[in-house]
Amino acid sequence: MNYCVDIDYEYQKAKSILFRHSLVFSIIFTLVIVGDVLLVILASEEYLVNLIIAIVITILFSWLAIYFFSNVYSGLNAKYRYFKGYDSGIKPVEEVEFLKKSNELCYVNGLYVYPLYVRYHIGLSCQDKVIFALKNDLPYEIGDRLTITTYQRILLSAEKHA
Repeated sequence: MNYCVDIDYEYQKAKSILFRHSLVFSIIFTLVIVGDVLLVILASEEYLVNLIIAIVITILFSWLAIYFFSNVYSGLNAKYRYFKGYDSGIKPVEEVEFLKKSNELCYVNGLYVYPLYVRYHIGLSCQDKVIFALKNDLPYEIGDRLTITTYQRILLSAEKHA
């Protein structure tokens, strides 16, 4: 049984989502600035009211921008950088013993992942580690011996030994 992540698909998906969000933000930014300028320039007798409306809209947009760049954009950018760096990164291939999987969702490297607990056999000693999987539908049982490929502790492929 094999488990594999399609890196090219995930990279293109992250890239398109990041581009789409950036484009929408840029359009909204342009509309807010043009709206503010038009409100002030085209003001008739109610100049002060239009100025206050423009200031309130700009302040609300500024808070939206702070939220967008601190939460949404930073997460999308981290996910994009993770998949972009895959080609030049170190991807060790190791033999491990599968201990258990968890249904708890974690946030690592811009990705929502599920923790997997594995045991590395190094010579005569053993070391338990946590790696992460993008999907939680792994077909492995406790004690299965696997050959895995990871990148930054995220499981990319796994093959079960007979």
